[in-house]
Amino acid sequence: KNYPTDVLSFPGWEEQPKGYPLRVLGDIFISLDTAKLQADEIGVDLRAELRVLLVHGIFHLLGYDHELGRAEMLEMAEKEVECFRALGWQGRGLIARVEEEAGELTERSSNSSDSSEIFVERSEVKLLAIDMDGTLLNSSSEISPRTVEALRVALDSGVRVVLATGKARPAAMAALSRVGLAGEGLVVSDSQPGVFLQGLAVYGSSGELLKSAELPPPVVVLCFEHAMENDIPVVAFLGDECVTLAMHPELEELHTTYYEPLPKVVGSIGEVLSGPPVKKMLFMSDPEYVRGELQPFLEAELEDSGAELCQAVPNMLEVVPEGANKWVGMSVLLDHLGLEPRDVMAIGDGLNDLELIANSGFGIAMANAVPQVLASADAVSTSNDEDGVAEAIFRYIK
Repeated sequence: KNYPTDVLSFPGWEEQPKGYPLRVLGDIFISLDTAKLQADEIGVDLRAELRVLLVHGIFHLLGYDHELGRAEMLEMAEKEVECFRALGWQGRGLIARVEEEAGELTERSSNSSDSSEIFVERSEVKLLAIDMDGTLLNSSSEISPRTVEALRVALDSGVRVVLATGKARPAAMAALSRVGLAGEGLVVSDSQPGVFLQGLAVYGSSGELLKSAELPPPVVVLCFEHAMENDIPVVAFLGDECVTLAMHPELEELHTTYYEPLPKVVGSIGEVLSGPPVKKMLFMSDPEYVRGELQPFLEAELEDSGAELCQAVPNMLEVVPEGANKWVGMSVLLDHLGLEPRDVMAIGDGLNDLELIANSGFGIAMANAVPQVLASADAVSTSNDEDGVAEAIFRYIK
């Protein structure tokens, strides 16, 4: 060959030695120089590129050969995509990347009924929907400079950027204002679209409320009574404001770390119910208690109540109206904007992002995403501490 080779595979013994404890597939040779050059060209680190080449080489040793024809190419490409998804690695495989760069193929269709075709044409991204905690925000609840740069690139390209978050709108505005991205024509403001409170509050193109849902009052009573009996921090979200019966350090953290409005302490459950409708309840505690005690209790108590559980991060558990999720809210927004699911690229990490990632035209999971989201995504980016949102924007939008 008169061009640099990135990976070569040489099959091993056709007949394995008797009694040998391992099966020898063969040898794989990877050129570090070529791998580094390719990594720099597409904007990934060397380790990510080496993973791509290693997986490609292994499938050659397993008998797959994309050079034999289109059917063989699609078969091997599918195996590479499946491998990356199963391992939760960034990327989709060498064949998918090369074919996409050539303009012939794009991403896998997770809903395709034809297993022989693993790619579908992806229309131009018109709307970018981004989760916040664990996605846009890093582990310090901050938005990195590179992510700010990427968001501005997306906005400048004409893509509509909206938030799809469990947070109230004021919390989202507080977080984005710290990096200069809150305001008219930017990512979030009180006069532009967004999906908030797990899809319970959806705002239209001028910031008008398109959709709102509320919890049945008996569910609100149940949550407050259980919290008071067990001294668990809980807060009721009324929309842009929230209230509680007793202040806890965790609820102060909800304000200082997670940007939510500082809860107002009220005197009784009756006072809460006499005010604006409660949209959701949010409990905060250590992850072990949430998983081991609080969640099983609420799952049993909420059966046939008109409410269900939702979780974004391990130390929180939310009670929301039955059937509520971010995709339901996003569907309302898409109808309002005259867009289709195929026009949406969505990025998320938590269980509360599952429906959004699975139903959007192009769903991207963060590397730190829960297994269910990783399995449903069309692609995997880097983690929220590795500028995963920026990585996705620069790769698929810029």
